Amino acid sequence: MATVSETDTKGSSLRSEKVVELPTEDSGTLSSEREDNPPQDDGPKGGARAWLYVLAAFFIFVNAWGLTQTFGAFEELYVRTLLSSTSPSAISWIGSVQVFFVIFLGAFTGPLFDAGYLRPLLVVGCFLIVLGMATLSLATAYWQVFLAQALAVGIGSGLVYVPSLALVSTLFPDKTRPWAIGCVNSGGSVGGIIYTFTLRGLVPSIGFPWAVRAMALINLVVAAVALAILLPYRPPQAAHRRAVLDLKALREPNFLLFSIALLLNYVSFYIPPFYIPTYATAALGQSRDFAFESLVYVSVGSLTGRTLPMLAATRLGSVQVYLAATVSTVVVLFSWMAVHNVGGFVTFCVFYGLTSGVLVAAPSAAISHPILSPNMSVIGTRLGMLWMFGAVGVLIGAPIAGALVDVNPGHVDFRPAQGFAGAVVGGASLFLIAPLIAVVRHGKKKNL
Repeated sequence: MATVSETDTKGSSLRSEKVVELPTEDSGTLSSEREDNPPQDDGPKGGARAWLYVLAAFFIFVNAWGLTQTFGAFEELYVRTLLSSTSPSAISWIGSVQVFFVIFLGAFTGPLFDAGYLRPLLVVGCFLIVLGMATLSLATAYWQVFLAQALAVGIGSGLVYVPSLALVSTLFPDKTRPWAIGCVNSGGSVGGIIYTFTLRGLVPSIGFPWAVRAMALINLVVAAVALAILLPYRPPQAAHRRAVLDLKALREPNFLLFSIALLLNYVSFYIPPFYIPTYATAALGQSRDFAFESLVYVSVGSLTGRTLPMLAATRLGSVQVYLAATVSTVVVLFSWMAVHNVGGFVTFCVFYGLTSGVLVAAPSAAISHPILSPNMSVIGTRLGMLWMFGAVGVLIGAPIAGALVDVNPGHVDFRPAQGFAGAVVGGASLFLIAPLIAVVRHGKKKNL
């Protein structure tokens, strides 16, 4: 093992910043346990066992992101029945806070993953998701729904999101990593389809409480399968203590610009899913069943967007695919303003799902590029910091849209919210230009 001189150590400490550090799981009294139980060897990167972990992470995403994909259906029920006396903007805060925790907690779970705490994060996270859905079935007031859905489900999903992505990122080589991450992300779309159909099919026959209990049971079964696969895995432990925040990353122009672009994309990302059902019923005069179906169209498009474009990213590059999807999303969002019939609306839903699916999968694959992350030992920290920017966007986007939407008897106007969403994503595309140029230059230098 290589050694570092005391002089070098002192010199490097003078150059480093003061950071909050986390001990690794195997520090101190656990050192003897490490000698008896060395980290699991999964063989060559991208092998059969690695794809088994992709399947488990896919199941994690079915719960963590599938429930967020379904919030539009929940919001339609809340507006019409359970929370009918509450404003749409206030109701949207439930979904916004839920997604905020899913993404924001990555700033802390990423370093915890790097430190070796994968298993505790998965167990606690899955437990909170199931607990939150079970208690949501008992909720009758706004604060109860907020505690169960926004806090319990949101925090639980946040504990498992970045660690499962970071795990998959470390198991595959650069060539196949985007495809593997795309497969994991597709779990969110599949979950959105499953839970939307469950809610739509069961609420009319057995009521909201029992429909949500059925969803909680599905959550439990899916989580049990994922944990059965992942818990035996022992990730390699970090050689050194890991900083919670890599502040040096914020001084790297490419990482900062890429992160700002993600923030802007996520300001608008959940505006369509949260308001598509309301648009279907209020603006187009369609039934509640059609409103639920419209979310399924988005999820079907998203399933394609999270997978096939990521297969293309293995050849073209994840940053390139991300910028192309961002520009395409601008076109789709502004096209929404011209939709006035069912056929055009269904087309919009599918195409928005397609382009937005790439906006979910591509950033997590792109962050492993040397321009954005110096090495894979800090992938958890960099992923967490990146998605912390996205969390800020999610938190403010839907409530702003809720204030811009005008839904009153005899007057329905979604255009301010639609224009806001398109303009914000247009801004995101501009911030991606510099990182893309840096990636292209890096590739040319590498080929010299």
